[in-house]
Amino acid sequence: MPRAIFTMSWDDGHTLDLRLAELLEKRQFAATFYVPARFAAGVGCMPDGFPTLSPEQLRDVDAAFEIGSHTLEHRDLTRLTTEEAHRQVVGGRQALEDIVGHPVRGFCYPGGLVTPAARKVVQNAGIAFARTTEGLYTAGVFDPLMMPVSFQFYPHPRRNLLRTFLKGADWRRRHVVVPAMLRAGDFDAMLRAALDAVCRSGGIFHLWGHSWELDLTNRWQALDDFLQYAAERIPRADRLTNGQVALIAGTALARRSRQLAWGRVGG
Repeated sequence: MPRAIFTMSWDDGHTLDLRLAELLEKRQFAATFYVPARFAAGVGCMPDGFPTLSPEQLRDVDAAFEIGSHTLEHRDLTRLTTEEAHRQVVGGRQALEDIVGHPVRGFCYPGGLVTPAARKVVQNAGIAFARTTEGLYTAGVFDPLMMPVSFQFYPHPRRNLLRTFLKGADWRRRHVVVPAMLRAGDFDAMLRAALDAVCRSGGIFHLWGHSWELDLTNRWQALDDFLQYAAERIPRADRLTNGQVALIAGTALARRSRQLAWGRVGG
């Protein structure tokens, strides 16, 4: 039977991440939390900024989950000079490492926004894997510095999800969940149908979101219900962090590259 892997990532380091961590521990799911050193006012979806996890709180989350960087101040790398982008990436990671006391390997592009130049900055900073917000992907082969996702845990209308599918590239790597979406009812039904499709075909189901968004939309119970549904279908051994998934995908990508190279030589 094809292997279905489940991974989650949660952005921004809001203090509500503590509540989220308790829920994930209860349901026995791995996850990666992407945390900026601070959330500066005037950036992102929260223009007034908000308090991020304190050093003690961050260490509590780090004890049970994977921590990744989200720049120094949640700054959009695509709008910065190379020098400032480098400062944001390196400074954000260093700030986290000083708190948790171990290397931080992962990164998430603020707003999911990435260009070749931004990817190069992240690569030059020695980041091992970096997550985007390229949605509706379930394929297990991808560039670890351009990690895609499947669904945001936010009740987007079906038309928005279809628009995401139609405007994106790599349709063949993103088709698994779309038929399931079209047959389902509301957003939560779409999530369950999409997960079932991945369980049948194999691949990676990557759920992402924000704890502060769960609060704004009153969707804590909806997340708990979905995790219970997923727990009945995904063995604990296949509930992985983003870093573990990136390692699997990177290995598969390298293998494919070698096969293509041998094919060219052989031809």
